[in-house]
Amino acid sequence: MSHLFSKLSTLRPPPASSPLIIGLTTTTAAAIVAFFALRPPAIPLPSVIPSPRELLGDLTDKEKDYLPYPPDVLLDGRWVDTPYGVIRVYEFGPTKGKKVVFVHGISTPCPVARDLLWDLVGRGCRVLTLDLYGRGYSDTPLTPHDHRLFSSQIIFALSSSALHWTSFTLIGYSLGGGISVSFTSHFSHMIDELILLAPCGILKKSHLSPLLRMVHSGWIPNVLATLLVRRRLNAKHAQSHSRRVASDPMDRAVVLDVPSILEWQSREHRGFLYSYFSSSKYGPIYDRQEEWAVAGEYLRETGKRILILLAKNDTDIDPGLLPEMLELLRGGEGGGKEPERVVGIVTDGAHDFVRMKGRMLAGHIEEFWKDSKSMDWVY
Repeated sequence: MSHLFSKLSTLRPPPASSPLIIGLTTTTAAAIVAFFALRPPAIPLPSVIPSPRELLGDLTDKEKDYLPYPPDVLLDGRWVDTPYGVIRVYEFGPTKGKKVVFVHGISTPCPVARDLLWDLVGRGCRVLTLDLYGRGYSDTPLTPHDHRLFSSQIIFALSSSALHWTSFTLIGYSLGGGISVSFTSHFSHMIDELILLAPCGILKKSHLSPLLRMVHSGWIPNVLATLLVRRRLNAKHAQSHSRRVASDPMDRAVVLDVPSILEWQSREHRGFLYSYFSSSKYGPIYDRQEEWAVAGEYLRETGKRILILLAKNDTDIDPGLLPEMLELLRGGEGGGKEPERVVGIVTDGAHDFVRMKGRMLAGHIEEFWKDSKSMDWVY
C-alpha cells in the first residue's frame, strides 16, 4: 500500500499546452456556447396586466351600455398611457369651475362616487377622477401598490388634462383618503383644501387579526394570500343581487349597483386581486401618523383648511378615530391658533356613505366651502 502512495505522489498534472488540456478546454467552451445558443428563449414575465379595456373592442355600444360598469358611466372619459400601464380618467363640469380631484377606495372604481361628483358639478365644480391601478378600466402594474405609485398616478392624470391643474381641492375616500394625505405631504403647494371621507391611514396594524398580520408580514405566500382575498370578496358578492346600471350617465334615478360592479371587476379584471392585495399590504392604510402630521403642518402654514367626514355606523373606519385625526392634522391637542381650520363631522351612514348618501356629503362639503368663504359663487 505504501508503495502505491509513493507512486501517486510522483504524479504531476499535464502541462496547459498538452493536447489533453487543450481538447478538454475547447470541448467545454463549445458546450457552453451551444447551450446558450440553442436553448429556447426565456419567456419574459409581464410587467402589466391589462384591464377589461381590451374586451370593449368586441362589444357593440348597446352591449357596453349593459355592462355593470359602462365605460361612459361618467362623462368625458379618456385613456391615459402611463409608465405603469393605461389608466381611465374622467374630467367633466364647467371648465372655469372650482377644480376638484376625487380618489376612490381599495376595491370599487371611481363610479362609486357618481352621485357625489354630479352634485359637485351641479354646484359649479370641475371634477377629475380616475380608476386607481388595478381597478375598473386601469391596468395593473406588477409593482408594489404603495403611496409612491398612487401619487404618481394622480400626477399622470392631472398632466393629461388640457387645463392647468396647478391647484385644486383633493377629496379622498377610504384608501383614497390615505393616498390623499400622502399626496398632500409631498405636494401641499397644489392643495386648496383637503377633504377626507372615512379615510384610511392611521389604522393600527397591531389591531389586525393574527391571520391578517401574518399576511402583511409576508409569512403567508402571496398566492395563498390572494386566494384568501378572493374568498372574502366572493362572500361579499354572494350577499347581493346583480342589477343593470342605468346606461345614461346623467340618469341618477337608479341606485348605482356597486356589488355588481365588484363582481364584474373580480371576474373580468385579471389584475384586480393582485392590486387589491398589494394595496392592502403596501398602501397608506396603517400607522401613517407621522405622514398625517406632516400634511397637516404644511396646510396650516399656508392657511389651508381640512374637512373630515366619518359615518357613525362605519365598521371599517371607526368614527372613534376622529379625535386622533384632528389632533394629528391640527398639530396637537390644542390645535394651534386656528383649530377651526381642521373640521371633523360624524354624519349618518356606514362605510358606503359615498355611494348611498352622495348628495348629503355634497351638502356638507358645500357648507364647509361657504364657511371658508371660498364658495361665494355657489348657486
